[in-house]
Amino acid sequence: MVIDINQKKIAFGDKYRIYVNGKLSHSASTELISFLPKLYLFSNQSSRARLIMRRRWSWFNTKYKVTLWDGDEIDFTTVSLWKSHYQCQDGADLYDIYGHKGRKHSVYKNDVQVAWWDKEMVSWFEGDNYKIVADDDSNYELIIAFCLMLDNQNSSNDNGNTVTIDFGNIGPQAKEFNYEWRAKQLS
Repeated sequence: MVIDINQKKIAFGDKYRIYVNGKLSHSASTELISFLPKLYLFSNQSSRARLIMRRRWSWFNTKYKVTLWDGDEIDFTTVSLWKSHYQCQDGADLYDIYGHKGRKHSVYKNDVQVAWWDKEMVSWFEGDNYKIVADDDSNYELIIAFCLMLDNQNSSNDNGNTVTIDFGNIGPQAKEFNYEWRAKQLS
């Protein structure tokens, strides 16, 4: 499956339109009025948030508490800020998110790759754009959340008033990008 995330920067946060296989399926928004921002992921089928992502206080690391649609909570944390490695434990499943050279990230579930995304290099006034490629049977809402949390953590909050060029990661990486990986498709 292919997921496109298009950000629109506004005065008091960000709004996102999310397309799955070319069809608008989700939206997301940030709430920046509070001390630490919250992100909400909505399905177009419901006005109730599917996921709520609350940023947690941390000096340098990325930390979020994620409330799932059923009320369960999971933590998204930094393993290595220097190497852009993050983790999230969802029940028995351990997700590892790796940043790579440039603007790519990969998602591994229990040491098996299930998705990757790339960020557009140039943002013209509106905001960032991401393209996610994921296995058809993956928890794509959680993968979208990983992308949104990292975008929110790294956001420049410039309200879309400039053209932004992002060269991406130039430092070390915990895992090399796998150019051979292909998404699993259900027939």
